[in-house]
Amino acid sequence: MENKSSNGWKFFALLFGALLAGLAALYLYKQQNPEYDPWEEPWENSSSPVDLSVAKKEKAEADEAAEEAEADEAETAEEA
Repeated sequence: MENKSSNGWKFFALLFGALLAGLAALYLYKQQNPEYDPWEEPWENSSSPVDLSVAKKEKAEADEAAEEAEADEAETAEEA
């Protein structure tokens, strides 16, 4: 009859095998589904010739103009 403590290596062998299989599965998953790089802007690899910074500037100017118009309306309402 075998000693019960001799089965310890089987447990660690199965644990190591499961860990190895998990790492292999994770590697294959990452190969098929690459992660989005949060540091990469979506338009960096775009072939679009459009300069998107111009649109941002125009939007900021439009927002400022809208805020000024609201402030003017508030002043005229207070005067009346």
